[in-house]
Amino acid sequence: MVNIDDIADRGPRALADGETLATGRRTWQWLDAPQMPHGWDAGYLCDTSGDALLCGDLFTQGGADTPPLTESDILGPSEDFRKGMDYYSHTRNAPALMEKLAATEPRLLACMHGSAWAGDGGALLRALGRELEESEAG
Repeated sequence: MVNIDDIADRGPRALADGETLATGRRTWQWLDAPQMPHGWDAGYLCDTSGDALLCGDLFTQGGADTPPLTESDILGPSEDFRKGMDYYSHTRNAPALMEKLAATEPRLLACMHGSAWAGDGGALLRALGRELEESEAG
């Protein structure tokens, strides 16, 4: 029940949690993450080689002068943006969902808004999980 039905030449096929999709040289795995950060239908695609996680709005950074790819801090700017707008869902499942994503150990976090980030993606996702826990406790 998505609007792609109106414009595509064939209907979409939803992926189940953990299901993979081969796209040529890469195989992607779908990871359900409801309400993380805000949609009931949220989920993420992870390159099964560990190269990349398409992480949507998890690390949104504002501004037009950011580089396309960085190894610099994106958690600080992302947290400033999140705290200013409070667009996360406050789900009780945040710690488990962040660990699920972190366990993929990506080397690249492809952000929807802001710079993509290269480094220890598992560690950065776990750091975001701790930030979210502290925000809820705080």
